[in-house]
Amino acid sequence: MPHLFTALPLALLLAGTPQMERKLNVQYTVTNVGGGLGVYVEEKVLFGMVPGGSGAPRWVAERVRRDRNWCGKHGADGKCVATDTTLHDWLDGTSCTAIAPAFTALQAIRPARFAPVRDFVIVSDSSTVTIKGTTTQAGFFTEISVSQAAGDFATWWHDSSNRWKSCWQQGAPIVEGQALAPSLPASAPATSQ
Repeated sequence: MPHLFTALPLALLLAGTPQMERKLNVQYTVTNVGGGLGVYVEEKVLFGMVPGGSGAPRWVAERVRRDRNWCGKHGADGKCVATDTTLHDWLDGTSCTAIAPAFTALQAIRPARFAPVRDFVIVSDSSTVTIKGTTTQAGFFTEISVSQAAGDFATWWHDSSNRWKSCWQQGAPIVEGQALAPSLPASAPATSQ
């Protein structure tokens, strides 16, 4: 009697095998947290590159953003009504050509240097932008994290994210015939992970 595995074609065995989820290989993480004057944001964005249609890599991002605003809309009586909204959406470099130049600009920012000791505290209503990635300054694959309320990195984030504001989409990008699986929880605040 022939062995069961040799008698059945391999295609039949693989037909019932579930396809593995394709997730984004994260290269940069940006968080944007804070605010003031009744407006508060918690945002986390994961950026990575995936194979493109022509074989060239393309940038893709996944985001969870929570906005709380004490006067996000007005009621029927004209008074302010607080709003609390959470978005879970995606960017795709195929349809948003502003992403690739933004990362070329990020990679051109000179490294941050430590400042001399100061005896005062700076208070700001701005959100704090934190960019995490790898650097070539201390050897390849050395992770760095830069947090700023103001400065070159914070300016890069605010300028870049404004350029691709209209590019966010609800559906996950398709990569090699398969939709990317989310890495961020859709309902949790962006800073919880």
